[in-house]
Amino acid sequence: MKPECLSEQLLFNTVRLTASNGSCGTGSYFNFQANGKTFPTIITNKHVINNNPDEEMTFFVHLVEEGGSTEESYRVTYKAQWIFHPTHDLAFCFAAPVFNAVKQITGKDVFYIGNDMSIIATEEKLRDVRAVEELTMVGYPVGLWDEVNNLPIFRHGYTASHPAYDFNSPGIGLVDMACFPGSSGSPVYILNEGSFQDKHGNMNIGISRLIFLGILYAGPEYTAAGKLQIRDVPTKMMVEPQTNIMTNLGYYIRAHELNAFQEIIDGID
Repeated sequence: MKPECLSEQLLFNTVRLTASNGSCGTGSYFNFQANGKTFPTIITNKHVINNNPDEEMTFFVHLVEEGGSTEESYRVTYKAQWIFHPTHDLAFCFAAPVFNAVKQITGKDVFYIGNDMSIIATEEKLRDVRAVEELTMVGYPVGLWDEVNNLPIFRHGYTASHPAYDFNSPGIGLVDMACFPGSSGSPVYILNEGSFQDKHGNMNIGISRLIFLGILYAGPEYTAAGKLQIRDVPTKMMVEPQTNIMTNLGYYIRAHELNAFQEIIDGID
């Protein structure tokens, strides 16, 4: 496949991650710019990598074919060095060492499409966003994915809190969407292909829109006793003595929190 439209491009923005204990989560590619250079990274939650900066992970990647398309996939196990966000459940690693390991084995480059700062949900972009917007989330719920083609699963939902404002805590937003184990680290977007309406009632015909709202990390659940609790979205299905009831809501870390990673990368010589 050679992706053309926005939704096809998002198929190659995520990477399925499995940890040494078999847990599964979602990573996404993000290209930072610093000192005139591009730094490809893979971003996920700290709990996806078991809160271990030296966690050995398996990355399910695509390979570049002649003509710039991709058909073949490869899984590589690599102990990347993960860098933690100072306040939120986010971590990133530089993708180049992973890409180099794949090339040494396969002789091919990794095919990926990275997000960048141009699609971050800034205050300016969010001025025209309505309180209720349809959302797209990309990832690997309950570890499921198209195993034959190594492609993620799209989920759809809506904003449950206004995306221009924090929900109760700094840097946090809320979505109305089913969030299952394996969805941790999934990027959440406002995606409109072909047309969209802004909050002023203006119809934008023939124009697509992609706004990166944030990264899923947790969700509220009711216990069987009726107590509401906030839990990290699990990275694997587990049998527990206590039955929890999903609320079909999820917490995401707002994308502007990636500025903390930008500051780290800006400090690299």
